[in-house]
Amino acid sequence: MDPIDTILRLRPAVKILILLLVVGAVVVLYWQFLYRPVIGQVKSLEPELARYKAELSTKKAIVKEKPRYEAELEETRHKLIIALKQLPDKSEIPSLLENVSALGEASGLEFILFRPQNEVSKNFYAEIPVDVKVEGSYKDIVAFFDKVSKMPRIVNISNIVMSSPKATPSGDMILATSCNATTYKFLEEAEKK
Repeated sequence: MDPIDTILRLRPAVKILILLLVVGAVVVLYWQFLYRPVIGQVKSLEPELARYKAELSTKKAIVKEKPRYEAELEETRHKLIIALKQLPDKSEIPSLLENVSALGEASGLEFILFRPQNEVSKNFYAEIPVDVKVEGSYKDIVAFFDKVSKMPRIVNISNIVMSSPKATPSGDMILATSCNATTYKFLEEAEKK
């Protein structure tokens, strides 16, 4: 006798029980050999997925801010161009120092000493210090410093020492003033090395 005919002749309750056992066996086999290994892989990949999602959200935020970053970059480039214009190149240094000297003379000062020192190389620029000693009235000295501060190029005045006051016949007080004037120049790649 055929097993299928035997099953078909059974009572309906037994048929349902056999059907439930077969379906249960299929579900258990499916769970054991297909679903559970995939769930294990999914769980092991969840931390990596979370990390990638975090990276994605960070990069999306950066992409949203791209126009702002581009504007900042352009503004920084503009500031760099302006700063580089304030740093003279090597050929402009003598004329710049002549301008500083001319400003002092135009302010009524007498130059006792105007001695450029050796360059001091920094990262992308070099400092060019100049020892300066002048004589003149306090008002003329201040006018000279003011004119130097308004030059288009950067010139810093430091280490100011005023001494030896002398009265003139007209009643003015003449001071001997020594200071360091420092200007800067942009270093080309060859000069940096």
